[in-house]
Amino acid sequence: MGEADHHQPAEDRFAAETAAMLRQRALADELESLVIVAARRMPGELRKHYHKEVSDRLVAELAKDLTDHMVPDIAAALQ
Repeated sequence: MGEADHHQPAEDRFAAETAAMLRQRALADELESLVIVAARRMPGELRKHYHKEVSDRLVAELAKDLTDHMVPDIAAALQ
């Protein structure tokens, strides 16, 4: 058996809360298009919670942790 990841419940809750916020913004027509950049398995976890209006606006996903990167590096990763 593998070691338990005690951070996983918090990450899953964050994904659900983020998807709920995106739903609100999509339903309020505040999102024209959406690109998700998130570490590891987060894009997949977010996808579990997306409302159709969010999914319809999603144009790209990048499973990459860019937290400690400089803006030029982030721009390069997105191109």
